[in-house]
Amino acid sequence: MARPDSTRSRILDQARLFANEVGFDRLTTRELAARCEINEGNLYYYFKTKAQLIEALFAQFAEAAQTLFIALPEAEAVAPRTELVRGVARGVTLLRDWCGLSWRYRALLRDGNALFRLAPALEPQARQLNMLLTDRVTALIKHMKRVKALSIGDEAIPGLVANIFIVSTHWLSYVIHQRGVSDPDEKDLEWGFGQILSLVAPYRTWLTRLAMRLHPQAFGFHQ
Repeated sequence: MARPDSTRSRILDQARLFANEVGFDRLTTRELAARCEINEGNLYYYFKTKAQLIEALFAQFAEAAQTLFIALPEAEAVAPRTELVRGVARGVTLLRDWCGLSWRYRALLRDGNALFRLAPALEPQARQLNMLLTDRVTALIKHMKRVKALSIGDEAIPGLVANIFIVSTHWLSYVIHQRGVSDPDEKDLEWGFGQILSLVAPYRTWLTRLAMRLHPQAFGFHQ
């Protein structure tokens, strides 16, 4: 017999994939149970309501996002030239990983209206998470400014950070609704990552441009 924690994890994994395919409105407990190869009664043992299921998925996403962003080191005094490549690569890696995480949980970011209608308790949690991640990305941009990777005025940083989150959470909707791609794949994910990087590109210093030419493999998208 499967352990309860493994069954719960399988339900959440299948729910994430199912919601990514059809959206939360069209996710049914009957089909989800079939995908998990359990009966609907067993599904209700773990999640009595659809709201509980969505809240558990959001908790997984929030934990992964916080782990990703909070792991960033605080800005510190460094020798700019020796730390430049490492600092830029760290920032690119963060944006790449965030893009990948957004892709894996894309239903949570894509179906905002349905999400908060089905699980209204998530709305304040989502705002709190957004504030936390905004603070961490702001710290990253300031760190990259300190190591001379970016040339950006302090007054422009909030707008850049806001646009990074806007693009990273809405690029998929653009692909679907504006480009007419009904079944986005990894190539579209690479395109979305490129759009995020394009926001930062105008602020690159000449040292960063040189580093990107010398180490192109460090700045591409790798799933």
